[in-house]
Formats: sequence, C-alpha cells, structure tokens
Amino acid sequence: MKHSHLLKSVLLCICLLFALSSCSGVIGYSVVLWTIGEEGIADGTIVPVYLKSNISHVYVISAPDSSEKIEVPLWKISTPVSKSKALVQAQKYQDYAHQYAKCVLDGLPVRTDPENGSKQVYRLRQDEIIRVLYKGQGVIPTNGKELLAGEWLRVLASDGTTGWCFSQNLRLFTMNADGSYGEGAVEANVQEADNTLETFLSSKWYPDYYAQMINRKQVDQRYVDPSFGFDTGSATGEVHLRLFNLDVTYPYAGLTRLRGGVYRYNNTSLQVTIKSASSIVVQYTDNSGKPKSYGFITLPAATDITQVLADEVERRTEEVASLVNMGPEFSSTNYGTLMFGFNGVFSWQDYDLLVPSVINQNAQPSGTVRVQYFISSALKKEWDGVLTFMFDGMEDEVNLLYKKASNGLRLSVAHIAENEDTLSGRTSFTVLQAKNSPVMFFVKSGE
Repeated sequence: MKHSHLLKSVLLCICLLFALSSCSGVIGYSVVLWTIGEEGIADGTIVPVYLKSNISHVYVISAPDSSEKIEVPLWKISTPVSKSKALVQAQKYQDYAHQYAKCVLDGLPVRTDPENGSKQVYRLRQDEIIRVLYKGQGVIPTNGKELLAGEWLRVLASDGTTGWCFSQNLRLFTMNADGSYGEGAVEANVQEADNTLETFLSSKWYPDYYAQMINRKQVDQRYVDPSFGFDTGSATGEVHLRLFNLDVTYPYAGLTRLRGGVYRYNNTSLQVTIKSASSIVVQYTDNSGKPKSYGFITLPAATDITQVLADEVERRTEEVASLVNMGPEFSSTNYGTLMFGFNGVFSWQDYDLLVPSVINQNAQPSGTVRVQYFISSALKKEWDGVLTFMFDGMEDEVNLLYKKASNGLRLSVAHIAENEDTLSGRTSFTVLQAKNSPVMFFVKSGE
C-alpha cells in the first residue's frame, strides 16, 4: 500500500514538472498563413508557439530570429505541431507563397469542396482580399455551353474561414513581408488598406496608467485629466501630445510605415509603435535632444474621465462624511476629544500628549481634514484608510491611519514616503504605519 502511494506521488510530481515546463516553453510550431505585416513576418514562415488563449483568441509566438513574444489572431497561423510536421506543412503552401487575391464579384461563394454543388461556407464581398493557400483538383464549372477559364483554389478569408473558390473572379497579387502589396497589385487594381493604421488614427488614446488607477479605484487627481492623452491628428493635421508635464503640438505631412509596427510622423520628431489595437508607445525627442517614450491605451467606450474624477471626489468626501454620521464626536482619556464636521472641518481638544511629536505646539485645535492618500492591500487588513489633518497655525500635514469600530475610532500615526519616477516624472506615495506609534482609541459619543 505504501509503495502504491509513493508511486502515485512520484507520477504526480512528474506530471506537475512537465506541465510547468510546457507552460514556460514552446508548445509547438506553426506556419504563418497570413502575413503579419506589423512584425515583418511573411506567410509561409515557421514560428514557435508558446501559448494559446481561447479567451483572447490569440496565439503567443515569436519571429524565428527574435525572442520577443507577440500575440497573433488564431486564424493567422496553422495549428501548432512538431517542427518536422510544420516543415512538411509549409511545403504545401510553397506554390502560392505570398499570393493573395481580390474578389471582383460581390457574393462570390467559398465552398466546402472544389465543385459548384458543394455547400457554401462564405460569400465574398466585392474588393475583399483573401489569401490563396494552394490549388486543388475539382469539377470545373461551365456557363452552360463550355468550361469556364480558371481553377479551384483553397483560400483563407480574414475572419479565419477556409474553403474552395473558383479563380475566374479573383485577381491574384503578392503581399510583401511588411504587409504592403507587391507584384500584380496594380493590375488587380488593389487599393492597399492599412487596417492597423486606420484603427490607430481613429482611436482615442489615454495615458497607460489610467487603466490601473481606474481598475484599482486609486485615481490620483494630479495626473488624471480629460485633456491628457495623444491626439493622432487625423482630423486636424496636427499631432498633439499632452500630459501633466508636457504639452506639444506639431503639424505633420503624413505618416511613413517602418518595420515592426512603427510609424513616423513626417517632419516631426515623433514616431509611434503600435503594439496592439489598444496599446501604443509614442517616442518623442524634446528640445534638448533627449528621447522620451510614453505609453498610451484605449479605454472602454463608456469610460468618461470627467465622471471618473467626479466619482473620486465623491468617494473621498463620503469617507470623511461617514465619520460625521458615525460620531460626530469621539473621545479618548489620553488623547482628547475629536469632532468632525461637514465640509471637512474638525476640532480637536486636549491632544497635549501628541505635542510636539505628532502635532506642532503652534497648532490651533481646529482645521480641515481630507482623504488624499491610498493604502496598500496589506494595510487594508487592519485599517480603512488615511486621514490628513491640516491644523490651523501648522503648515505640515498630520496623517493618521484610521479604522472604524462599532463603538468608536482607532487612529495611529502614518508615515508618508514619496517615490519619484524619473522616467515619467510622476510621484507616488507609500503609506506606512510609523514605528513605535501608539494606537489611539476614541469612543464615539453616547457609548
């Protein structure tokens, strides 16, 4: 019996180690079916695959000569297999490498099999672009009198649908590794569209830290403003970069696509790296010639930054108001009587034991109180937040951690450490409970 349990334990450990190693390494190799122009990866390339996300509908891959991980839609590459099988699979697409086609007939069907009587799986729009994978043998359709000119082609649509399409109403051309159109495009009268660029230009871009602040409900009002962000200039012809410490505008003469999803604003020092449909990095050179980078994101359409700021003001006001409603008067044998009033005013009598270590001897027993700092999740286990007291006659803040109890209020001195981010220019604050600080308990009036 013991040997059986031991064997099961060993097998469990082996399975666990295998799972962990699989998560961190390559899960297989795939053939790129549709050129990934923003990364310069041509169709037919064999790439390592590290992860599949059924939630985001993407594979995580890297280019053969790079370790940088990138996300691509599931349909753009083949199902991951061993490298040897991927090499064999890639040969299947060699005859039509880099071949795409424009549909010249609206409603042209894509079928399950290479014959006109088979089931339709897709109907092409006029001018729609598809990828040609390979040629097949099938039943050549007729016009009632003679066979039509053309052949059956296995094709891939931009939504991931695959099937067979007769070539008579298709115009073939090549696509380059950067996504631009090549040989045959002029004859096919293909209007080259850069969907990545169009999405970027039409999106509203906010500083990337907005998402974290909003999700954590820790909105720092110093660095959030409806006007902060990156205006692509698509409507005005002037690109505008505005942050709390930067406000620059440049007229530009179009954009030039570089490799790797990078676009340069012509006649400016700005260029943009499009990481995804919702994330970009703007590179900017300041007047001193120093290059700087700023991250921007899109937010859900329903997000209203003005309302976000208003909600934060209301949240802070309600925190103080909750003490008024709870008390408003709290008393301690050792630390005096503290009373909260509406509009953020307070009075504090007989706090002599806190002078001068916490409260300045010139302070008056009145002032204003507000909420302006955020505490860590670790501190939230013991405290509700931080109250910042501004005593009349005293310049420095008095910051106290607070915890509401059923019969009163617990306070302790908070230490506020300032952290400066030299890259972004923003400062943040870390709240700590001051060493050797007494925990002061105030009983609410009537208890």
